[in-house]
Amino acid sequence: MIVSLLWICLSIQTAAGQETFFQFDDLDVEELSGESMTGSDQIIYISDRWKFMSGDNTEWANPDFDDSDWSVISTNLTVADLSFVDWEGIGWFRKKLRVSGELAGKPLALVIDRHLGASEIYLNGEKVYELGRFSTNPDRVEPYSGNELPVIVFPDTTVQSLAVRFINPNNVESTRIFGNNGFRFLLADWKTHQDQVLSYISNWTGISMFYAGVLLTFAVIHLLLFIFYPREKRNLYFSLFAGGLLLITYFLYRLELASFTIATISFLRFALFFEIIVLAFAVRLMYSINEKQKSVYANLVLIAGLLAASFVYFYPADLVWIRELIILIFVAELLRTLYLMYRSRKEGAWIIGAGMLFFVLGLITSLLINFQFISGDVRIINMTGSGLLILSMSIFLSRDFAVTRKNLQQKLVEVQELSDRALEQERIGKEREIERRLLEAENRRKTTELEEARALQLSMLPKKMPSVNGYDLAVYMDTATEVGGDYYDYSTEQDGSIVLALGDATGHGLKAGIMVAAAKSYFHTLVHEVDLCTMLKRISSGLRNLNMHLMYMGFILAKCQGNRVQITIAGMPPVLYYSRKSNSVEQIVLKGLPLGGNVNFPYQTKELQLDRGDVLLLMSDGLMELFNQDRDILGMEKIEQVLLNSVDFSSADIIQQVNHLAETWTGGKDPEDDITLMVLKIPEN
Repeated sequence: MIVSLLWICLSIQTAAGQETFFQFDDLDVEELSGESMTGSDQIIYISDRWKFMSGDNTEWANPDFDDSDWSVISTNLTVADLSFVDWEGIGWFRKKLRVSGELAGKPLALVIDRHLGASEIYLNGEKVYELGRFSTNPDRVEPYSGNELPVIVFPDTTVQSLAVRFINPNNVESTRIFGNNGFRFLLADWKTHQDQVLSYISNWTGISMFYAGVLLTFAVIHLLLFIFYPREKRNLYFSLFAGGLLLITYFLYRLELASFTIATISFLRFALFFEIIVLAFAVRLMYSINEKQKSVYANLVLIAGLLAASFVYFYPADLVWIRELIILIFVAELLRTLYLMYRSRKEGAWIIGAGMLFFVLGLITSLLINFQFISGDVRIINMTGSGLLILSMSIFLSRDFAVTRKNLQQKLVEVQELSDRALEQERIGKEREIERRLLEAENRRKTTELEEARALQLSMLPKKMPSVNGYDLAVYMDTATEVGGDYYDYSTEQDGSIVLALGDATGHGLKAGIMVAAAKSYFHTLVHEVDLCTMLKRISSGLRNLNMHLMYMGFILAKCQGNRVQITIAGMPPVLYYSRKSNSVEQIVLKGLPLGGNVNFPYQTKELQLDRGDVLLLMSDGLMELFNQDRDILGMEKIEQVLLNSVDFSSADIIQQVNHLAETWTGGKDPEDDITLMVLKIPEN
């Protein structure tokens, strides 16, 4: 994929450099000035539209030669350009230039952006440079190989003639590979360009050598591990994988220095060849890590990769799409094998997964940079991504080897201790049998105590709600454990009024049961003496004096006297009030802290005037916090709807409808919290 990205980059650069216009007019003199220098590179862009004549005649170097009948094409010599001229592999290009006074007599760098052959450069009829070894005999031509820093000096501000005698004996192959056959020249400040070229070569060489050294180290270490332990073939595949990346690094290094010359083709062939080889060994390595993969299939994939790489080497341009398809197949196979490792919960698979993630992110980032969506250095990103993949694979193999060795040592220790363990296990077995029986007896005792405590708790609760003239009352409780934390009660007055109580202690079990017992005692002690808010404060103070850490109790009190009802709430869900007159359900929300905390909290009361057919629904939070199979909470809205649809029923039937909602919502599962419901209805007759 790294080499493929490079080819994409080459294609983009080639397309970007082409400015082909197919017209046959005389070219005007191209004006060049210091203001033409752009960017930090101080580059002067020369149009690639030159006058051209196929064939060879040294008289064409003469600045006074009449070239008015020559064709005007791009020096890139693309396939489109060649369709307009008679190209036989050799020809001349001419261009007229005029430089400003600030450039006259100044040494300028002749920047060779691309050069796919050999050439002679003439300035005002005099040969100033030979790029490569030029010869009219194609067999004796040595193409330009790059890394030179030619200097050109325009003597004055008059019109200058620049002629290039160019030959490309490899034009068929360069057309297939790059889509063009020619060259492109730019000008730049010589000192700036020299410093940048030398700096680039130095930096790129340092980076490449460092990365190559890292790859060589990994390759040698794992090759030695394979030599010392041949049964562990994963080290061999990894060594070949790292070695292949090392060769790709070398060829990419040479590609960068070759800079669009004929030498690029040879390095590109090798890079494309080893790219597929590397991916083939990477897939074979992943197969060896995933023990469930059959070795016959894995070896066939490796052989197929070697054959495909050979075809790509000999036909790099003809098999472009096949090569890309093979690469995509190998990458998909890597990801598929990694997924199978995750699915089978292969220990340490996340290590390779992390490396693969960085590798893929590097490829994506490189594509975005190549297509100029973001800025960055593709080479550093590719090296970082592939380097992290190599590192992750090496860490996985090293870790797996260490784990295997550790397990082997553990097995040896287990075998050594087996005889001693047999006797020890027999003794331990008898002790555990005794402990099991004691534990069963203790569990039976605790179960009995909890059942007795539950019976005691339930005995403290009213068996049924009283029959009070003018009220239809019903109550329901379902505890989540043997000893629940919910509580309900009532107290009647001589004047026919009744005080209803509903509470919810923190948690469940014995502590919650103690809180309930204490609350009941305080309720019946205070209900005839104080108002509702004072009663809450007194009960809160009493519960706090129990010194039960982090234990609190929510409470609802409702005093019903005729059609007038006073309600106060301490840390409990809202009371639902159905009004027959408005045919709507209202939430009575009174904010207040649970009892057992702040004893001086200013609790609030709300008074309602009930009419015939009105309903009050009091509940603990266990109902509204029920979960369904998707872990969605029941909430208040559905409870309100059920109440609204059940207002014509009796209190007991309303509770039955709410319970049906709870069972439907939970799918019949036992509740996770206590549920207590209390319904008060004013009969309609």
